[in-house]
Amino acid sequence: MDYATILVHLDAGRRVYDRLQLATQLALGFKSTMIGLLAVGKPDPTAVRYLVDGDRYLASYNEWQHQVGERARHALMGATDEVDVVTEWQAPDWATAATVQAEAHRADLVILGQHDPTDEAAYAEPGFVESIVLQCGRPVLVVPYAGRFPSVGKNIMVAWNGSRESARAIRDALPLLQRAGTAAVVSWTPDGVLKGPWVSPPQYAVDWLARHGVAAQLSTFAAGDGDDVGQLLLSHAADRNTDLIVMGGYGHSRMHELVLGGVTRTLLESMTVPVMMSH
Repeated sequence: MDYATILVHLDAGRRVYDRLQLATQLALGFKSTMIGLLAVGKPDPTAVRYLVDGDRYLASYNEWQHQVGERARHALMGATDEVDVVTEWQAPDWATAATVQAEAHRADLVILGQHDPTDEAAYAEPGFVESIVLQCGRPVLVVPYAGRFPSVGKNIMVAWNGSRESARAIRDALPLLQRAGTAAVVSWTPDGVLKGPWVSPPQYAVDWLARHGVAAQLSTFAAGDGDDVGQLLLSHAADRNTDLIVMGGYGHSRMHELVLGGVTRTLLESMTVPVMMSH
């Protein structure tokens, strides 16, 4: 398995170039086709329907989307014009998170940017990243808005809790793990929590990786009451100079609201290195 097709989300935000740089490096390494997908949302239906100058608003919105698209397209071409990467440009009208979820089915890996509350130009549909992680059915590599990450995968840390999502994530990350310089499996076990028979120990992840040619170190820790496992994970990643965290993405939809697991929420809000999530 390789990442034959990599999809990267593009918008008007200032971190587009960072995502493109990382996506280009991965596409070079895996000889992937890279799809640049413009998604900047749709116009406010209330403004279109009820404002006296709704038609003017709609025309202005469409012109803005066109201008953003031209900048993003040139950024895509600029990132790849001197390297041997096949690219595709996709700019559907009024693309939203649902559009990205559907287009992700054409790809093996999706690259998004972490929500940056200080960047008003970046697309900020509520739950944008979270909904794609939970709904697209593909591994999603989320790039932090703070810091520079031109490459990933030299020192990978797998967060393991023995769940279906963990098993899916480690499988989805196997192409990167097989190329990593070092790999580690880490697990935190909360005190006094009963586990179901379907939950596997972290040694299973190490054994599975070994059968695929990946020698991974194993570290297990006890988590006390009140410990934020997400923060413990980030702290351990910093101690190990990790450049990529692999983990399951946990959550579900409830009455049109996304309900995330605690570790997933912490990582999406506070990530300090790129995180690959699978659900």
